[in-house]
Amino acid sequence: MNVEREIEEIKGTLRILDEKVGEITRSIRAYVDHETERRVEEGLDGFQERIERRLSELESRIERLDNTVEGKNEP
Repeated sequence: MNVEREIEEIKGTLRILDEKVGEITRSIRAYVDHETERRVEEGLDGFQERIERRLSELESRIERLDNTVEGKNEP
């Protein structure tokens, strides 16, 4: 009977460990998701700034080209 009781205690311990491992896994997954989202947002902010800067540069170049073309078309 002592062996059966020890087996039940071991099973109980294994259930507890399984629950704790599940909690740890969920915590790690939540942390990774959070960090991934944070880094993506940071990357998007920088990307958006670069795109805006390039668009501004392109607009300036287009204006200069328009002015150059208009200047050449005048008699």
